[in-house]
Amino acid sequence: MAKNLDNYRTKINKIDILGIGVDFISLEKALYLVEKWVKTNKQYQITTPNPEHIILSLNNYRFKNVLNSSSLAIADGIGLLWAAEHILKNKKDQQSGLVKVSGVDLMQALCRLAAENKWRVFLLGGREEAAGKAAANLKKEFSGLETAFFAGSSNIVKETEEERKQALEQINKFKPQLLFVAYGAPYQELWIADNLSLLKGVKVAMGVGGSFDYFSGNVKRAPILLQKLGMEWLWRLLLQPWRFQRQLSLLRFVFLVLFVKNSLNQEDK
Repeated sequence: MAKNLDNYRTKINKIDILGIGVDFISLEKALYLVEKWVKTNKQYQITTPNPEHIILSLNNYRFKNVLNSSSLAIADGIGLLWAAEHILKNKKDQQSGLVKVSGVDLMQALCRLAAENKWRVFLLGGREEAAGKAAANLKKEFSGLETAFFAGSSNIVKETEEERKQALEQINKFKPQLLFVAYGAPYQELWIADNLSLLKGVKVAMGVGGSFDYFSGNVKRAPILLQKLGMEWLWRLLLQPWRFQRQLSLLRFVFLVLFVKNSLNQEDK
């Protein structure tokens, strides 16, 4: 159960990084927010921007808009933490307390919370039957967790109307409170934004990229030490060399952060 944080300051640092407002929030606070959201009659989208996503958003206005309009945009990756600290380097009174939360860790913690609160969880997308394997493993890890899954479109870039309807039907039939979509960025974020209002039972939806690969066992997660050092991206690159081309965007991200003016904004959520 997420700790009750009502009795002390819970301010979230929202920092503009190349035009994307990124929320630097603890895992504990994120869980607290989700607990509150599930009890409302509203729907919420969580995004997990990383340097690659921010570079994608520079030439994709819809993706940029979804990231900036999401209920929570957690900082997923050491690159964003570095960028935020660079932006804040001359604002010494605001440098403390910045943390990153990986999408994988948040998804896992939300599944634990779902099991405790008897929420239903739906997994959409993934490759190589990852959704089914991930659902089975999560049920083993968290006793009482209710999950369902659907592979969805085989090619999300060219998703057909029939495939979209099938996904909506499967989700609405199960009536989950939490929805995790693994179509990869920016497609998962856009899919959620376009379809969330049609999923009446879903309270919180989140794009999770390759998280199903970890939970399914298809891809081994980096050792804890590398995770703490923020080098998980390198571990995955070693396991999946085809990601090299995508990682080149990191160089562009670093250059732009160093030479493009960013703005700082803080707000409560």
